[in-house]
Amino acid sequence: MTYSEIWHRIATSYDDGEARAIARILIEELFGLSYADIVCGATEQLSADDTLRLDTAVRRIEQGEPLQHVLGYADFCGNRFCVNGSVLIPRPETEWLVDEGAKLMSTTAAPSPKRILDIGTGSGCIAISLKIRLGDAYVEAWDISEEALRTAQDNADALKAEVMFCKRDALRTENTAAPWDLIVSNPPYICDSERSAMDDNVLLHEPHTALFVPDDDPLRFYRAIARYALLTLNTGGSLLFECNTRYAEATGTMLRDMGFEEVTVSDDCFGLPRFVRGSSPSQPSPSGRA
Repeated sequence: MTYSEIWHRIATSYDDGEARAIARILIEELFGLSYADIVCGATEQLSADDTLRLDTAVRRIEQGEPLQHVLGYADFCGNRFCVNGSVLIPRPETEWLVDEGAKLMSTTAAPSPKRILDIGTGSGCIAISLKIRLGDAYVEAWDISEEALRTAQDNADALKAEVMFCKRDALRTENTAAPWDLIVSNPPYICDSERSAMDDNVLLHEPHTALFVPDDDPLRFYRAIARYALLTLNTGGSLLFECNTRYAEATGTMLRDMGFEEVTVSDDCFGLPRFVRGSSPSQPSPSGRA
């Protein structure tokens, strides 16, 4: 198969530019070939076994499977994370949570080791990346999915990051009180009504429990997590959220109404409002209502 044949096959599901990029990454990652090798016809010199392997991979992409699932991994914060149908594929914009969280923990006056909680960990990419950045911090990560937790543990083992993974429901945190310096979360935030605008490679291959919330309560996870944070963040502690860009400002308003201080809304790498940060109140909130 030539490079042109490969990307034209992929272009049945993607536009030409994206199809070319996917084809290049696929060949580079599967066979260690450079782009110069590819355009000079290296794929035509592959062995019969490697040609079959490449054809199988291209067929999976033609059928809508994400490139990361075909490869079995995604890159995040300079490390490789195993991904599968039980977890969301880490997105580059989510690295902001790690960068901001690490910066906050490096400058806070709280004594070490810092205590960090990642709620809805999925592949574990946020929790593991924070542990790698901060070294001696205690990092705990929750998810409701046992399959996701197994994937996260495998990733932690592969990257030699000591993270405590626990099966917990973010909407039911009553019996999990503990002091934290940082709570970070990228919870489900896509409204059911937005499904029709999503690509099949997301809808058919990523876990819906990690994606969707009801149209009539888009902030349900943010509200529950923020209430928990009010009760458990140490003085000067921080809460970091990734949000649906439609509701980032509303999430910030909710945190202010609940008593969080220094609430800010930040744009992602595409210039869209995506992240919300709040600091624990200097005076404890008696209600945590919003």
